[in-house]
Amino acid sequence: MTSIIPSSPADYVAGVDYITCTARRPAMMAALLSLGQELVYQEGQIGGVRKAWYFHGFAGQSAGQVSAGFKSDGVCVRASGAAARDSAAELISCADNVSRLDLQLTVRASNCTLQYAKDEYRVLNQRPRRKGGQLEHSLITSTYTGDTLYYGRRVSDQFGRLYNKSAEEKSVEDPPRWRFEVEYKRAYAKAAAARYAASNKSPGWVAGTVARWFSDRGTRPPVSDLALGAIRSDPRGTAQEAARLEWLKRSVRPAVIELAAKYGWPDMMSLLGAPMFYSERYVNETLSGPEDV
Repeated sequence: MTSIIPSSPADYVAGVDYITCTARRPAMMAALLSLGQELVYQEGQIGGVRKAWYFHGFAGQSAGQVSAGFKSDGVCVRASGAAARDSAAELISCADNVSRLDLQLTVRASNCTLQYAKDEYRVLNQRPRRKGGQLEHSLITSTYTGDTLYYGRRVSDQFGRLYNKSAEEKSVEDPPRWRFEVEYKRAYAKAAAARYAASNKSPGWVAGTVARWFSDRGTRPPVSDLALGAIRSDPRGTAQEAARLEWLKRSVRPAVIELAAKYGWPDMMSLLGAPMFYSERYVNETLSGPEDV
């Protein structure tokens, strides 16, 4: 069994990795559809291919990591990856129901080697069988995408995965990053979404929830209780994040500057719900500078 080791906050990231939500009430339908369409548009602006999307009677569009559609009595929006991480809280606030929510904790620790999933699988098989049977688990090995250890059945309301994230992304790292991921469905997803929203999008809450889920099933992630309080969200230094920031800079900045000139930066920041800890001189010099061409 892997022991808990001390580590720096940089070794861990946590957040929402996937969400499916719906709205049935007219006011909520309008809000969720508007948000979903805006997210699809943003994905298209950063390179996502826009195409028709159909899902359980819903019809709409998808682009990149977001899909949004509607039918006569409802709206559905799905998001994954960075889009889910960035928009989950807002999607939850616009939804009547969340039918799926995936939470992830990604760890890079010196004692989580390439054999980590195999080692944990061996430990699970050595545990004494409890009354009523044992949680189903299976190990899938791959030279190209790395090893994956599954906890439970995919059709269950709760389902877990432990996999080599570095290998999945074709990134050579030693030791590799290992992702602990919990997939909640139906009532479990709705309850987890409410708790996530109440936590104010806390990466620490996500990390603690995922760590407890796996610990209850025989695999304790190598993160101390002390480190859980310092967990951060996923890094934003990827090419996709750079494209998102570039889209904001070119498409959103002009409107913000125009409104700020009319209402003033304090009121503008307040209306946007942005933190007020900023330098007005810096904001004006940065955002009012010449456009890149």
